[in-house]
Amino acid sequence: MPRQVTAVIPCMATFSSLMLGVLAIMVLGEEMFFLAAALITLASVLDVLDGQLASRLNAISDIGKELDSLADVVTFGVAPTIFLYHLLLVVGVVKPVAMVTSLAFVVAGAFRLARFNTMPSDRDAYFKGMPIPMAGILLITGSFWQHWVVNVWWIVAVISVSYLMVSPFPYPKSKHIFSMSPLSWVGIAAVAVIWGAVTNSWQAVPFGLMLLYALSGPVMSVLYPAHTTEAAE
Repeated sequence: MPRQVTAVIPCMATFSSLMLGVLAIMVLGEEMFFLAAALITLASVLDVLDGQLASRLNAISDIGKELDSLADVVTFGVAPTIFLYHLLLVVGVVKPVAMVTSLAFVVAGAFRLARFNTMPSDRDAYFKGMPIPMAGILLITGSFWQHWVVNVWWIVAVISVSYLMVSPFPYPKSKHIFSMSPLSWVGIAAVAVIWGAVTNSWQAVPFGLMLLYALSGPVMSVLYPAHTTEAAE
């Protein structure tokens, strides 16, 4: 495949992710929360895909890395921030608190992306801090779980996830997840089924899986401290 074509393909996935994020912002103005959440979730799939394409097509470049971060700021920073702001207002949080809480998310996300861009590229190393797409999807999936409609817990959740993004905790990349053994996948599926049965809500299953990923960082930092050092290098 010509070099020019292989260089463009990952960028197309990145631009598509960016456009979905902008569309999510547009529909949020009309309070179409479910559609906005679906657009951001679909964009997260494309975000994983562009990295995989760049790696497999040997099309990794500095401009691709910068473009990916700029798209992530909009799609997984600005769009979820507006989503969270509206959600906090819906559940009864006063406007000033909703503003400050939701802004904490985008500021933490932007800092995490800037820190990531200053670190040497190492596809085998773990992420330092929770990736912003995963952080955004965690809160979005949580918003569709009815048991989470409690004002104070949403504020705590947003601040906690914002901290996880700027934390030194190691988080696995997609290649680490995809390379897990079949037994690990069976275990995760079993946990998801049990979690859904206990909560008696299918909406809790996606959130439970994302929560499992969010907790993997602090757990790995305790069990495998070497990964914390590796992620920072």
